[in-house]
Amino acid sequence: MLAKAGGGPGRGVVHLADWTATKLRWKLTADDKERAALEKLAKGCTNTVKYEVAP
Repeated sequence: MLAKAGGGPGRGVVHLADWTATKLRWKLTADDKERAALEKLAKGCTNTVKYEVAP
């Protein structure tokens, strides 16, 4: 389950970006519930997720 990460201001955004990059890197899918949660948590984030597809 994806939840807001602790650890201070901005840490949740970093966790969200890492989570999303991992999903993209390994071409993992997200069901409707997870996608809605990711979109809700990302609202207002200005980070760009950078990743390379795994071989």
